Amino acid sequence: MGIDTKHISPQIALSVILFVGLAAITYFAISDQLLKASIVILIPIGIVFIIESVKHPLIALFAYGTICYFWGVIYRVFIRVSGISILLDIGMLFFLFCIVLHSPYSKDVKWRRSFNVVTVAYAIWFVYCFLEITNPNGLTEAWVNSRAMYPNTLILLILLTAFFTRFKLVKALLIAIAVLTIISFVKLMIQRFIGWDHYELTWLYSSDSYRTHLLRTGIRYFSTFSDAGNHGSNMGNVAIVYSIIFFYTKGQKIRWLYLTAAIMGLIGLFMSGTRGAMIVPLGGLVLFCLMNKSIKLTLTSVLIGIAIYIFFAFTYIGESNVMISRMRTAFRPTQDASFNVRIENQKKMAEYMKSRPFGEGMGLAGVEAQKYGSRYITNFPVDSYYVKIWVQTGIVGLILHIAVLLTCLFWGCYLIMFKVKTVELRGILTAFSCGLFGLMISAYGNQFFGQANTQFVVLTFFACIINGPYIDKRLLEEKQQLLMKS
Repeated sequence: MGIDTKHISPQIALSVILFVGLAAITYFAISDQLLKASIVILIPIGIVFIIESVKHPLIALFAYGTICYFWGVIYRVFIRVSGISILLDIGMLFFLFCIVLHSPYSKDVKWRRSFNVVTVAYAIWFVYCFLEITNPNGLTEAWVNSRAMYPNTLILLILLTAFFTRFKLVKALLIAIAVLTIISFVKLMIQRFIGWDHYELTWLYSSDSYRTHLLRTGIRYFSTFSDAGNHGSNMGNVAIVYSIIFFYTKGQKIRWLYLTAAIMGLIGLFMSGTRGAMIVPLGGLVLFCLMNKSIKLTLTSVLIGIAIYIFFAFTYIGESNVMISRMRTAFRPTQDASFNVRIENQKKMAEYMKSRPFGEGMGLAGVEAQKYGSRYITNFPVDSYYVKIWVQTGIVGLILHIAVLLTCLFWGCYLIMFKVKTVELRGILTAFSCGLFGLMISAYGNQFFGQANTQFVVLTFFACIINGPYIDKRLLEEKQQLLMKS
């Protein structure tokens, strides 16, 4: 006779599973097989995580975002492990898996929202990058390893624009990035007052990164990021974004979390010693002046910007402070030896690139590309995201990529200024636009823009901005319903 499973209660089944699990853990522990015991412990945790992520895809998204944000730490820990970047692919595919399973029984995912100016623009960029496989100068291996520049970006954008359709998700993103910033700031303080850990020291000296981080003029800190340039630019983004949001968030305790993040971002910017990162908050401030409809806030922003420029460009106040004196050189670039070296390198690369309008090939830019073989162009550090794009995809690709970024940004600014009516939402989206603009400008002096952590921030910001009018409409409808009920 078979067992009638209809009469087995969930409690009994759970008890049996729990008993078997505990017995397995005990057996493996006694047998000194700790790895197997750990796997048995992690299996139920993993199952619960998957189930909850399908119910709430935000969990899967933030898990992926956390991997991206702390990719610098992960890379340093597994620096000797090849192919570690597959973790990013797994994180993105898991989010895809969760959102696809979630959407049939939920109305939260709006797939129609995925067809918009941003995704279309990036789809064009994807097609161009895909066709780079036909570039006679390129290598298939390097093209495959550059996947984050084209398919991953487009897939993630489609998912994000379908997902970020509610105001509470935008606020959840804000809180998550603020919390991650606080964690990074704590790590920054540990580096400053306690010192480097084993993995950081290994990275600094095994990759010769100590030459750009342990300088005679002072230490450039990188916290949880891949390098000081990445750290400084992202902290500059946090500083301008959360400063603007703080002023647009009225009468809520959460605004003090935003202010804390903004202050930590500003401190992190200076401690990174990344001079080019100064343009992130300053560039964001310029765009804020153009987008803001309040004369009072515009005048205040202009005065702040002028004061900052005068302080760094025309005074020597605080010159004894290493961080201030280093940042001041950003306002006097012709006096900076490293800046002049970059210009000379770009002139040499320009001569070589004249005969390559479609570039050298995906993944074949900078000294790091020497792993694919020695080439003339790989003898020069690109030192710039746009130079990297130029070398890989040529002047045609560079113009197309800049056009994609500017189209997305300007279209987003138009939507915010003329289609979004809710003040708090407009303030948040304005802050996102200002941060994006600052990051785009700063990308000329650093390669951080293509890094996993920056890419996550850029794409989530774009998704929220492009969905701004739709989110605003839902907010107004919810307010009308509340008024009718009252």
